[in-house]
Amino acid sequence: DDPVIGKNKNLRMALCYAYDQKTPIDRFYNGRAITANSPIGPDMDGYDEGFQLPCKEYSIEKAKEYLKKAGFPDGKGLAPIEYSFPTSTTGRQFAEYVQQQFEKIGVKTTLAGHSWPQFQDRLRNKKAQMFGIAWGADYPDAENMFQLLYGPNVSPGPNSSSFKNKEFDKYYEEASKLPPGEKRTALYKKMRDIFAAELPW
Repeated sequence: DDPVIGKNKNLRMALCYAYDQKTPIDRFYNGRAITANSPIGPDMDGYDEGFQLPCKEYSIEKAKEYLKKAGFPDGKGLAPIEYSFPTSTTGRQFAEYVQQQFEKIGVKTTLAGHSWPQFQDRLRNKKAQMFGIAWGADYPDAENMFQLLYGPNVSPGPNSSSFKNKEFDKYYEEASKLPPGEKRTALYKKMRDIFAAELPW
C-alpha cells in the first residue's frame, strides 16, 4: 500500500540487487544460513534448490539500472525510506547494514527502532514503510509461509506486507483444499513465481 515502494517494482528490484546477502549471513548468523530465494524453505513441498531470484545476484550496476528505471537516477528525487526494526543490539546492527547497502546506490534510509510491542503495532496498523522480521514455520509446509502473502490476511493479519494479488490468492485457496501431491506442488510453484515476479519481500 505504500505509494513509493509498494507501487514501484523497479525500486524494489533496485533495493534487492543492492543488498549483499553473503555478508549478513557471515556476520550475523556465523555462516549458518542459506540465501532464501522464495517463501518455500528447504525440505518443504515445492522447494526447488535450483530456483533463484534474479536479483539475489549482488550487483550495484544492476541496482543502479533499476533505480533509474524506477525514476530515481542515483537516488535523486527519492525521499529517505524509513526502515523499522525491533530494538536490540543485533537489530540495530542489522538495520545499519541495510542502510549502508542502500547508500551505495544513493538511496537514503532513516532507521526507526521500536520496542517489540511498538514494532508489532506498526505492522498491524500499516505504519512501517519497510521493515525486517523473521518467521519460523509452525509446521513444515509451504502453506505456512504463503499465508503471509495471502490477500485476506493483510494487516492486522499475518500478511504484514499487505501484498494482494488475485491470481496468487486463487492458487492459495485451491492448494489449501488439496492433499500433498503433484497438483498441489504445481500450485505452490505458481505462487512462488508470482512472488518472484512481484517481489513484495
